[in-house]
Amino acid sequence: MAGSLTTQPGAGGELRKHVESRHIDHIPASARHGRPWQQFAFWFGGNVNVFNLVLGGVVVSYGLSLYWSVIAIAVGVLIGALLIALHATQGPRLGVPQMIQSRGQFGFYGAAFLFPCVVFLNVVFIAAQLIIQAQSLFAITTALTVPEWILILTVPSVIIGIFGYRWIHYVMQATAALVGVSLIVMLIQGLSYKTGLPASATATTHPTLGLFCAAVALLVIDMLSFGPFVSDYSRYLPEDTSGKRLFWAIYGGNVLATTIACGIGAFLASLLPKVVASGSVVDAVSRVCGTWALVVLALSLVGANTFNAYTGAFQVLSFGNMFGRFKDQSILARVIPYLAVMAIGVILALLGYHSFVPTLESFLDVLLVIFIPWSAVNLADYFIVRHGHFDVDSFFTATGAYGGFAWRGLLAYFIGLGAEAPFVSQPPRYVGVLVGHLGGADISWIIGWLVAAAAYLLLVRVGANRPASQVEG
Repeated sequence: MAGSLTTQPGAGGELRKHVESRHIDHIPASARHGRPWQQFAFWFGGNVNVFNLVLGGVVVSYGLSLYWSVIAIAVGVLIGALLIALHATQGPRLGVPQMIQSRGQFGFYGAAFLFPCVVFLNVVFIAAQLIIQAQSLFAITTALTVPEWILILTVPSVIIGIFGYRWIHYVMQATAALVGVSLIVMLIQGLSYKTGLPASATATTHPTLGLFCAAVALLVIDMLSFGPFVSDYSRYLPEDTSGKRLFWAIYGGNVLATTIACGIGAFLASLLPKVVASGSVVDAVSRVCGTWALVVLALSLVGANTFNAYTGAFQVLSFGNMFGRFKDQSILARVIPYLAVMAIGVILALLGYHSFVPTLESFLDVLLVIFIPWSAVNLADYFIVRHGHFDVDSFFTATGAYGGFAWRGLLAYFIGLGAEAPFVSQPPRYVGVLVGHLGGADISWIIGWLVAAAAYLLLVRVGANRPASQVEG
């Protein structure tokens, strides 16, 4: 990884040369490396895990039969993965983290509201994932408590993240192979389980529109939760990387892995509904597959914890960059924020392991509302307005081509956010005024995305066919 690693000689120099030192700056051509197939392995490894297994069980808990659960999972994944694969193609072209690139739509200061939102996303996922991992190991042996397992599981994620980008990719490739094969074995064990599926699980009677849309939305945001940082893991690819090959590698990796993991989770939850009702999908895995599966599932999220903290650090660095901080490219400048984000996630896990995971659905619902308009504005600007042409240097200054605040992007975002409100269905917390007319279906994410994208394109056209900050390239 020439140009991206510290290579100082002397004591510790041999170790330091393997540790990534770059963070939010542009990755120069001399540091670019990798191929699209590695992105397939990365995102496959990022999704074949116990988190998605549990999410599949959540879909069944909505009251859908296995048949309709699998359909809802497939529809949600196909839509959500489409969006994040499009976001990821920006990485090689621009060579900067996803949220830094968002300054092109919202301005140097205008994009600041996104940074804490993404950090919040990252630390909550770290906490939830550590809890699920710890509960998996606790189901094997109670010699250690759940908090003690959380602390132990944090160690490998911390080490991997310190080494950085290349090591995260290595771990994801290994996870793809190990957990991918393990999930297939688990499915075979489930298919041969003595009790078989109950009649209710095999029913083909269609659910209410509201239930089906809620399940689809859950999987859309499960996918889109990667959107704010998906380019962070493609930014080192050579600039001339084929956009089509990259798109299909990332799309295929996400769709295949998530559908498999969630589908198996839904199957196991349907197989042992009473076990899941009194415990969790993890308990069903233990009953059907044995303790070996729990060990594999616990390890399946090590890489995911790492990349959440890794990208969370970028949000801290991006925010600090607004005030002239964190300009130096050094190991400590990247590692210290990384450790801070990981520590917050661990603290949340330790404080909330008794009840945190059951509330995760509510958190995902909120994320859906927040990030859908951002995705729409970002993709409309990149693919339709600018066709991928940006002044990368202007991402790092308020006096550049995109200014401090880009009013078109900000206005379009909030228009999209407002358009979502009547269609949000998150009982008992909030139910939009038009939800009742739709049978309780939450289609806010569809409305929000389309309205935000359309609003942005209209504002660009009204403002003289293109933004004042339009950069030719």
